[in-house]
Amino acid sequence: LLKRSLTKHECGAFLLPRPVEMEDRPPLGPDELRRVISLLKATFTHLVIDLSKSYTALDQAAMEISDVILAVTQLDLPSLRNAVRLMQYFKRREGLQEKVKVVINRIGLDDHEISMNKAIETLGGEIFAQIPNDFATMVEARNNGVPLITQAPKAKLTKSIIQLAQSLDTTTSDEEK
Repeated sequence: LLKRSLTKHECGAFLLPRPVEMEDRPPLGPDELRRVISLLKATFTHLVIDLSKSYTALDQAAMEISDVILAVTQLDLPSLRNAVRLMQYFKRREGLQEKVKVVINRIGLDDHEISMNKAIETLGGEIFAQIPNDFATMVEARNNGVPLITQAPKAKLTKSIIQLAQSLDTTTSDEEK
């Protein structure tokens, strides 16, 4: 049933889409979500979950069962403040802090962005990855419904996301990277 609910993209990736009609579905609880994630982890070698910004019980359950948590932020004061709060939250939750890797998104968005050194100092740790700002390429790929690798394979944005994925892929040997 779960596999039939997935949509397969021509690139080989699968997507579990949101229900078309939200009212038609009973709410999913944390235990049910953990079971779904466990089934997906048993079926696929890699699983990416895009969480909400509200950190509900479902988000917490997904983070608890995850191997890695990417905390994505930008180089502006409000974003970094939120990232610091999030890092403090992870410290208080057993087993989460060691899973967290910080990703700085939209590098080069603004001439007035905070320096990388100041961001590292503010966050109190290292930056795992940096993704350049290329809003036009991202929007074009999203609007065309195609992966970045198909839409713009040579773009810096695409290359940085590939590098991020390779950094996370512990099953790939260093020679293959």
